[in-house]
Amino acid sequence: MKILLYVRQALALIREDKQFSAIYIAGTAVAIASAMVVALVLHIRMGNIYPEVNRDRTIYVGSNFTRSDGEFTGYSGYSPQAVEEMFSKLECAEVVSAVMNNEYIYRFTACKEVGKQEVPVCIKFVDPNFFRLYEFKFLEGKPYNEENLKNADRCVVITDALAKKLQAGSGLVGKTIQLNYLPYRVVGIVKEVSPLLMYTSADIYMPYTVDDSRAHWHDANVPWAGGLEVRVLLKKGYTREMLMDELESYRPKYLSMLKSTTGEDWNWYIQVRPHWRKTLNFFGEEVNDASTTDLLANLSMPALLMLLLLLLPAINLSGMVSNQMEARVAEMGIRKAFGAKKRVLLNEVIQENLVLTLCGGVAGYLLSWLFITAVRNSTLFLMIFGREYDPVNSVSLQLDMFFTPTLFLIAFVCCAVLNLMAALIPAWTSLKKPIVESLNQKK
Repeated sequence: MKILLYVRQALALIREDKQFSAIYIAGTAVAIASAMVVALVLHIRMGNIYPEVNRDRTIYVGSNFTRSDGEFTGYSGYSPQAVEEMFSKLECAEVVSAVMNNEYIYRFTACKEVGKQEVPVCIKFVDPNFFRLYEFKFLEGKPYNEENLKNADRCVVITDALAKKLQAGSGLVGKTIQLNYLPYRVVGIVKEVSPLLMYTSADIYMPYTVDDSRAHWHDANVPWAGGLEVRVLLKKGYTREMLMDELESYRPKYLSMLKSTTGEDWNWYIQVRPHWRKTLNFFGEEVNDASTTDLLANLSMPALLMLLLLLLPAINLSGMVSNQMEARVAEMGIRKAFGAKKRVLLNEVIQENLVLTLCGGVAGYLLSWLFITAVRNSTLFLMIFGREYDPVNSVSLQLDMFFTPTLFLIAFVCCAVLNLMAALIPAWTSLKKPIVESLNQKK
């Protein structure tokens, strides 16, 4: 019931001083919007968003082999042989998927039939487990299988957005489309993924074996070296450190085999990165340093930026609250004369301002949505997500990028912090004045 009382008092304050309330809410909205833009960018990069709903358990594994003289072999990943002989046997892995490095090819064009309108497309070369690691929503059909991968079958999974661009609508599964004037059979259609999710978004997904330039993903001299990045979905209860221990057990045996077959000493560096390390690295430490302390250190920079974005407007709002409290000092003096305690009065002032702050917070939350929607195709914004400006395809956004319980909690905490910084000091200073001095200010 007290909350309803504070709300009624705040609404009465709004009606009584519309100019103060409007400026206060507007200032709060701008402050919250600025902080929420930072929070939204972090959420898009790190939160569980379709289809990357298991980012907290997803590990990206790369590697490089160098000779004893430090010369790099030219391969920054694994070969299909390594995926089969090492990763398929991992105890801690629920799903293992191999994805071709540098998988985006922008020179491809797609059309429903030869002679029809051509559409530029992005292609991602992946194995069938890619659709198990990431929870894609299949609107039609299903993924290609291991046999398609082994036989390098020209079968593809496309997005619903591409199907619309091809003016195909539904019923495309089982039919062929033209990619660079070669026929590919469509086996499935998935819900589009926003291009801001660079590790899963594409227009077309196809087996990585379809690319006949296989030299870049296999090396005869170092059979486990190649151009495939391995992505691992950990079983629940297993950790990244457990995965590192399993992978490390293969190192001595394999390096010994390399020396016996090539007559040279080799070094093998395994990169094991959780999703946050792959997307959040402000300080450039070694990629295998992914401790909780390191995560907090990397989050400290955006946290400080959010605090700064809240602090500067709070100083201005604090001045406004101070002036408003000066106008109410006589009212407070009368209430203190009738026995009201400072703590009660202070709580009322803070609660009244919190209602105004929450109104500004809701407006600021919506404003942050509008801002990101407006700048989503800008070059600077796309650079944050490792993407390039595409003059043809507009960047799509997903609802789960903007609204989650975590983001709602962040917005509420921002409102509470801003309210305390803006209202606590001026209210406390005003209420410290003696009752007689407060009553004498009544005109």
